[in-house]
Amino acid sequence: MPADIDIQLAQDRLAHLDEALAEHAVDPTNTFLRDSVVLRFTFAFDGVASTLRRYLLNVAPTHGSERTSPHRCLREAVDRGLVAEGSAWMLHADHRNHFDRESNADAIAANAATFAADARALLNAMAQGIADGG
Repeated sequence: MPADIDIQLAQDRLAHLDEALAEHAVDPTNTFLRDSVVLRFTFAFDGVASTLRRYLLNVAPTHGSERTSPHRCLREAVDRGLVAEGSAWMLHADHRNHFDRESNADAIAANAATFAADARALLNAMAQGIADGG
C-alpha cells in the first residue's frame, strides 16, 4: 500500500461514528447525542474524502490538478467504479457542507448509518484497488 494512503484512519473515524450511532439509538430524542452523531459524521466524511483524494492521486494519477474538492473526487470515484451510487454520495457531501445548520441535524443523523455503510464499501474498493496495483 502506498505510504500516502492511510485507510485505517478513515476506518477508525467510522468506528467512532458507529459508537455515536449506537448511543443515539438508545435515546433518539437526546439532541446532545444527535449532535455527537453529526460531528462524528463530519469527521468520518472528511477522513474518507481525504483518503479518496490520496488514493486517486497515488493509484490513479491522471487529472491530479482537478482533484481539489470532495465533489470532484466523488465524481471520479463513480467514473472509476469505486462508488456505485453517485447520488447518495452527493447527498453525503451536501450533508457535510451543511452540518452546522440546526435544521439539517436530524436529517444528517438519520442518514449517518447509510453513509457509514457507503463509506465502508468505498474503503473496501480502494483497498482492493491498492491490492490489485491500481
